[in-house]
Amino acid sequence: KKVEDFVKKNLPQSALAEVKKIYQLAKKEKQDAQVIKSLVYMTGLQSENREDNEVLSIREIEKEIIGSKEPVTSILNSLLAEMYWSYYQQNRWDLYNRTKTTDFKKDDIATWGAEDFHKKIGELYQRSLKDEKLLQQTKLSPFDAIIIKGNVRHLRPTLFDLLAHRALRYF
Repeated sequence: KKVEDFVKKNLPQSALAEVKKIYQLAKKEKQDAQVIKSLVYMTGLQSENREDNEVLSIREIEKEIIGSKEPVTSILNSLLAEMYWSYYQQNRWDLYNRTKTTDFKKDDIATWGAEDFHKKIGELYQRSLKDEKLLQQTKLSPFDAIIIKGNVRHLRPTLFDLLAHRALRYF
């Protein structure tokens, strides 16, 4: 409620400070859904007062993936793929005119071409579905905090179903 109040009052810095507290507490208490939700909130709040937020947020999510365990890793891979897709969509006009580079270390996504983005996004969505058995056994209820509920929950009863539909939307 505090975060929402700060957002309504147009105080993103104060809201971000509260979200970071929630993030730390969620990490400490191992509340995976709240960790993911706070990461999404931080990304959004930082966009208002941080230059190159998209690139920096992508790096932050990549670091978070390294220290996470399944099924959180799968969710974060799907989220990261969506972030790359969003960056690509916003910069597509610039990417189509780029020439292909060879023998070039592509650490900075600002130097990537369209093909590089599609390769990375595809890999991330496939990685998000890698642990198929576990995801098929994982119900969505522990992740209610991060899922926008519709009226057809029975069509996607497991985490695998949800992540697979996200991947299919891209492919």
